[in-house]
Amino acid sequence: MYISENMLIQYDDKAVLRIIDVDNINKNLFVINMEAEKMPYIFSAEKIYADIENKKAKVVEDNYIRKVTDDDIVIKEREKRDFAWEVLRFLLDKSKGYELYFSQYRSPLIKEASKIFGINNKTIKNYLIRYFKYGKVKNALLPKYYNCGLKGIEKNSSDKKRGRPSANNKEGVNVDHKIKEMFIKGLNKYYYNQKQNNLKITYELIIRDNFVKEYIKEKGENIPVLMDKSQMPTYGQFFYWFTKLNNTKNEVSKRYGERIYNQNYRSIIGSSTQEAELGPGTLWQIDSTIFDIYLVSSLNRNNIISRPVLYLVIDVYSRLIIGVNVTIESFNSYSGAMIALTNAMTSKVDYYKKYGIDITDDDFPYCIPQAILADRGEIVNSQIETAIQNLGISIQNSPAYRADYKGIIEQSFRLMNLKVKPFADGVVVNGKNRIERGQIDYRLQSTLTLEELTKIILKCVLFHNNSHVLSDDVAQEMMFEENIEKIPIKIWNYGVHNKKGILRTLPDEFIKINLYPTTTAKVTSKGVLLKKMLYASEYTLKNGWFSKARAKGGWSIKVSYNPLDMSVIYFVEDGGKVFHSLALVEHLQKYQNKSEFEIDEYLKQEIEMNKKAKEKELANKIKLFNEIETIVDNARQVTKEDKDTTLSKRQRLMGIGENNKKEKELYRETLAETIEESEETIREDTETAIEENELDMFENIQEKYWEDIYE
Repeated sequence: MYISENMLIQYDDKAVLRIIDVDNINKNLFVINMEAEKMPYIFSAEKIYADIENKKAKVVEDNYIRKVTDDDIVIKEREKRDFAWEVLRFLLDKSKGYELYFSQYRSPLIKEASKIFGINNKTIKNYLIRYFKYGKVKNALLPKYYNCGLKGIEKNSSDKKRGRPSANNKEGVNVDHKIKEMFIKGLNKYYYNQKQNNLKITYELIIRDNFVKEYIKEKGENIPVLMDKSQMPTYGQFFYWFTKLNNTKNEVSKRYGERIYNQNYRSIIGSSTQEAELGPGTLWQIDSTIFDIYLVSSLNRNNIISRPVLYLVIDVYSRLIIGVNVTIESFNSYSGAMIALTNAMTSKVDYYKKYGIDITDDDFPYCIPQAILADRGEIVNSQIETAIQNLGISIQNSPAYRADYKGIIEQSFRLMNLKVKPFADGVVVNGKNRIERGQIDYRLQSTLTLEELTKIILKCVLFHNNSHVLSDDVAQEMMFEENIEKIPIKIWNYGVHNKKGILRTLPDEFIKINLYPTTTAKVTSKGVLLKKMLYASEYTLKNGWFSKARAKGGWSIKVSYNPLDMSVIYFVEDGGKVFHSLALVEHLQKYQNKSEFEIDEYLKQEIEMNKKAKEKELANKIKLFNEIETIVDNARQVTKEDKDTTLSKRQRLMGIGENNKKEKELYRETLAETIEESEETIREDTETAIEENELDMFENIQEKYWEDIYE
């Protein structure tokens, strides 16, 4: 059993310890008691292993980490968290190794931070304790407003001035929604542009545009008359809101240009492998490529679909492929990159089992990395950046015009294509998606479905990780201290025991909530409706969601989901403390393990089939109308010919009962004759069959008799 960072160990005395770091030299662990407000302390690694083996302690599920995204956090919570995070980043950047775990090194750093950020030592210690106790992620610093009656919602403005009284005791103005809009509009107009105005000038221009009462002419010039100071926001208020609203990328790219931002603020100095030398999980690379194979639909193999996109996540230290995703989502999509990263950070045992492949976590390890290096395509938007950073991961984007930074993963794509293409059909010829004159259209030769190609890719990944020997050039770059086989899994295991020490993990639910796409689902009387699928769980049934929706109308909830497998969706409540999985309802089980794309295609085909069936129905219905009309016309003609015009209406209506009786008798006689004729036909057929069987038997006997004579 591996001990991993963030693992929770519960002892018989109910004490719960979280492992937060390892001292490789002395073989000790740093732990923190989840039930106390105290700093981390040293604990023997051997003792923990022995206590678990002797069943004095056990590994328990992590229910302490709040499973929320930024969309779930109110503004006040986010502000407090971000401020605390700035303080923590200062301490983390200043400290080396294990300094924050020892008071003699920690105390001077806390005092320095106290002076810089203007908060007391106790507050900073509380930040540290929360950071260590709740997963060493940014959201560990969230205030617990979900435990309070007020959820930290920003207060409405009123006539009374909020905040500390000013030095001259004059009333100031509350910054309400209207004034914030003025700030935003002014920043966009005067600050976020190539003119590079400073903040003071920007503030003064905002005052000019919004707080001039009137203009008075003096000596032919228009002199502005400002509103009273108590009616205007101060520069301090403006600066406060600027720090809350400002986005570094937006500021630098709009004031100095996108290229300057990429060169000076987002690029990496030096080799892309330098930071990986600490060991496994230190630095990952993620990239995607359009695979050189056309596929067919799993719903109808006559339908050709587009080339799939392959995402790979590689551990730079060991060259282990740590995560994979094969999808037909659009290239560089949000979900493609996020599913690959989720795959890399969680156990892949169940994922492989879905494709009929049995593995263990030793065959295909997982962890949370320290940093991810990506091209500017995979994790380019702020939503993805925020999600990854909330897991305590730093993001590094390879600079423009430096494709060599991604050489490791590019080589893996090339090797993957080389393994698959010789055996597959529908392969793009010469890597060009163009058919020359006279060539056979390779797209028409496609035979593999997405599921089948995924199974092939997964087997190739297993081979790479557990059997592929790295080239001498690659091995020489890695400079190992000991002679070990140059196989990724061997290098990974060596690094775990001799370099990094322990790997960092987080609860699967926390990872999925942050990385999976989120959307809005509707609670209805039939289930939770998402993308035309219905979901339910024991929790939803127990709490009467669907009966409430039927009685009072539906409502919306925010859910996370895996676009590659729509079998389950995830719902979080109670400030992120409770995590629920909702599964497909029973009558939709045929969509089990199907992707969002496959379900869409299936539903489109059903609509098309129904459309064709409706057209056929209409044609047959018209035929039916014609047949009915023919029978009715014929009946009219016969009735007209047989009709006795001498009978009055009263005479015709009086005999209905008697006529009905006679008709019944006639029907019964006709039915009896029909049955008798049927029985006679059956008797004759039976007798004929018996005679034919007897004749066949006789001929067989005769044939055998003559054969015996001639022999």
